[in-house]
Amino acid sequence: MKIGLYADPHYADREFTGDRRRNRASLQKIKDAYAEFVSAGCELAICLGDLADSDKPHEKELNNLKLLAETIHSYPVPTFCITGNHDSFAYGAEEFYRVLGGCEPRDIHTPGLDLLFLDACYFKSGKRYERGDTDWCDTFLPDIKGLEKRLAECTGRVYIFMHQNIDPQVPEVLRLFNDAEVRDILEKSGKVKAVYQGHHHPGHRTVWNGIEYISLPAMCEYENASEIIDI
Repeated sequence: MKIGLYADPHYADREFTGDRRRNRASLQKIKDAYAEFVSAGCELAICLGDLADSDKPHEKELNNLKLLAETIHSYPVPTFCITGNHDSFAYGAEEFYRVLGGCEPRDIHTPGLDLLFLDACYFKSGKRYERGDTDWCDTFLPDIKGLEKRLAECTGRVYIFMHQNIDPQVPEVLRLFNDAEVRDILEKSGKVKAVYQGHHHPGHRTVWNGIEYISLPAMCEYENASEIIDI
């Protein structure tokens, strides 16, 4: 399966937030990425979180998301958008997917291949992020037993997609509170080939106990940050 990936566009109708994030420029980068996905014959596109950023008032945030939805749906590539901490700060999860017109990830199972999508937009207390109430360095994956069950039902090569990091070599502040527990489950399954993530803006790649961990560079900060994989 050929998949187009991108992470952290942080789109908002602002030129810059912070020192490096060129929020407004991400819209054209998304268009360029989808043009490449179409040309390459991608069967699926995945945004690995933080598609959008906060942009007051909320009506403006909604207009930004509508523009993103129009852009994404103008290309003939089905898209899954994983919610990131910035998406969650600007929108409730139900609102996010409603305005996007779908794009909510769902696990994919085909002969020999399984794609699993993890949502770690939770505080370590187990409480889910809500609009205006998130913490980029307090992130947690609940329902560990559920993850074990999902992996047990997989019959092929497994690839994981998420926003926050479980790569043990990225800074701890960017990793899940229970990242070691999650990695242990993935390793014990013996099925997981790679984990694709965002959140760590410089990007990072490593192999740890037989699993490849890939964090894509942030689209809002870098050029040509999207990637096409064939798995």
